[in-house]
Amino acid sequence: MLELPTFYMPFRDQGLNPAAGEAEAAMWAWLESNGLLPTPADRHRVERTRPASMYARWCPQAAPEVLSLLTQYLAWAFIVDDQFDIHAPDPHRCRDVITALDAVFDGPGHISGQPSGPLVEAFADLWQRLSAGRSAGWCQAFRADVRAWWCTYYREAVGSSTGQLPQLEEYRAHRREGVGLYMFMDISEIASGLDLAPEVRHLPAVRDLRDAAEEHMGLYNDIYSLPSDEAVGYLYNAVLLLEHHHQHPRRQAMRIVNDMLTACIHRMCAAQQRLPAELDAARITGQARADALRTTDDYLRYVRANFDYHHQTPRYTNPPERALEHGGVFTV
Repeated sequence: MLELPTFYMPFRDQGLNPAAGEAEAAMWAWLESNGLLPTPADRHRVERTRPASMYARWCPQAAPEVLSLLTQYLAWAFIVDDQFDIHAPDPHRCRDVITALDAVFDGPGHISGQPSGPLVEAFADLWQRLSAGRSAGWCQAFRADVRAWWCTYYREAVGSSTGQLPQLEEYRAHRREGVGLYMFMDISEIASGLDLAPEVRHLPAVRDLRDAAEEHMGLYNDIYSLPSDEAVGYLYNAVLLLEHHHQHPRRQAMRIVNDMLTACIHRMCAAQQRLPAELDAARITGQARADALRTTDDYLRYVRANFDYHHQTPRYTNPPERALEHGGVFTV
């Protein structure tokens, strides 16, 4: 049984979206229609992951149709994650899957020149719906964040195959991309009715707040994923890397990671306090300013939602033998 530390969490719980049940029903129908649940084991894996529960906490006021779309994307992303985290690392397979998925961004003509399969076809459907009405700046930011997420799997496959594991500081930067939540911050703008201006996205306070939120969510996930990561020898986990590189005992390694989590919270709060002065300095006013301020509140809510989601979800609370049950490998 994993003995958890006492976590610092000052952000308040904002509840569940009442449309969670509707979004979950739409998610199951979409997964079935796209061939993403080929076996009972695949279905059970998604059931234990509870994507609708996570997004209902992330976006408690999203319209039902928006919550359904975001939940479908999250379910798809978890399926992609399981393809690379559970099965033996294979750099060549990673490269082929990433290449096929990335072609979706360039349109149908590019997709037709690539191998296809359920993962690619489902992503093409999601991208068409997610990008509808979004600005060019938003589309560019989302693509960059998604590609950064995909590429972490390739780096991990190579690192695991060669035994060249990152030191902790390098890993922390890697984890911010690998947890994939930058892209969820992007698509969650749809739920908030936002499309951040590029000059807002690049403000130091906004970037610092995003980075600290991402790192918190990734390191917090590492603690809850520790039993299953250890069971399969997957060492891309902050606790396991501290043990591997520095021979820290488990309790000390957990305490170090928990201290990092607390520091992330303080960084988020400090960045939020700096933002009004940066908006003044950049002469960002009107709707762009209001959107920036609202977005930082959203980021705090996401971190609290992620905090609650993990200790309520069988994917992270089941013993490893159940948490690691999975179906087959998708081909592209």
